[in-house]
Amino acid sequence: MTLIDAEIVGMKVGDLHPTRVMGVINLSEESFYKGSIVSGNQVAERASMMVEEGADILDIGARSTAPGVKPISVQEEVGRLLPALKSVLDVVDVPISIDTQYASIAKKSLSMGANVINDISGLKNDQDMVKTASDFDAPVILMATKKVPGDCLTFSETKAALVESICMAENGGITDIVIDPGIGRWVPEKTHECDLALLDNFERFKVLGRPVLVAVSRKSFIGGVLGKPSPSDRLAGTLTCTAIAVYKGAHIVRTHDVKETIDTIKMAETVRSRPITVEKDGRQVIIIDCIKKPEDSIDLMKSINVTDTGIKIMKDKTVSMSMFIKNVTAPEALVIKQEMLARGGDAAIHRGAISGEIEVADVLLLGTVAQIKSLVHKLRMQSLNLPMIGELIQDALALQKNDNR
Repeated sequence: MTLIDAEIVGMKVGDLHPTRVMGVINLSEESFYKGSIVSGNQVAERASMMVEEGADILDIGARSTAPGVKPISVQEEVGRLLPALKSVLDVVDVPISIDTQYASIAKKSLSMGANVINDISGLKNDQDMVKTASDFDAPVILMATKKVPGDCLTFSETKAALVESICMAENGGITDIVIDPGIGRWVPEKTHECDLALLDNFERFKVLGRPVLVAVSRKSFIGGVLGKPSPSDRLAGTLTCTAIAVYKGAHIVRTHDVKETIDTIKMAETVRSRPITVEKDGRQVIIIDCIKKPEDSIDLMKSINVTDTGIKIMKDKTVSMSMFIKNVTAPEALVIKQEMLARGGDAAIHRGAISGEIEVADVLLLGTVAQIKSLVHKLRMQSLNLPMIGELIQDALALQKNDNR
């Protein structure tokens, strides 16, 4: 994996570039956020205002996919979208993204001068979308989707759906790809806890090697946490989530509130450390900070053609962790330290546990997941209370593995 460094319609996007702002032009009368809907002359006015406030790209959409909303026809989507697109193209000169799942609409929009396709189905709704985007050499934004937009409930499902969509795009000749984890209650069974887990794990999406877009603006999970049922009351929550996403590596922020979002991004970028990379004579060293769990390393190893056998052996070696074990006897602490040293790890203990001056000690365990798993196996065969301590360590590892947060 190299640093994420892409160019979308002449706009640099990636780890070493400013976070880009995508302003939302909402034409859907059925939208969950009524304050964002525009029509007629308001469309050009809203587009101009957003660009003046600093939007790098605009996203025009005419169809709401919120749970419970009656879907409109493709013909109605076209009737709303194309006149609005024309009016926007007449007044701004930033890239224009079209939010649609339908190839026929994408084709008409791209022919008129739109630049990017934002497909919330991840290319899975219309089989002709891949060819259309490829024919126009258009960048695509792919949202995580299994069967219907936004139906992924866990981080693992979300990443797997994105990998599938990326493969579809690449196999169809599409080279410029942005990924969107699909935060939001797209399906009734998706709770705000699901969205919070995606936000908490946001940096882990960087292992897929594509620019990552975040779209949290005014969404229901914010209302669920804050007890604010009206989207008009969710700006503060939106900006908080935006800051977190940018701090965790978001490259593009889709928003209804451009001015406020730009200030938020500036603060988050100022706090966030820059990626560390060193180059000389064609060689490059990059410090990776996006692998939180062993599973995150799988796509990274696949990208450098590591064999399946190699991946299986090495994935538990890619994550180092520290674990605090409290109230063990001095002999138990000594055994744990010795066994970790034998595996290439270590354990920090009180000096008195070695000299015999104390009877009870705490242990700071230091090692990879693979080393700690091996320690657990060994402790189960030991005396004293070491088998029980091994079970506690195993339980902690299981909780960490299964925690989507």
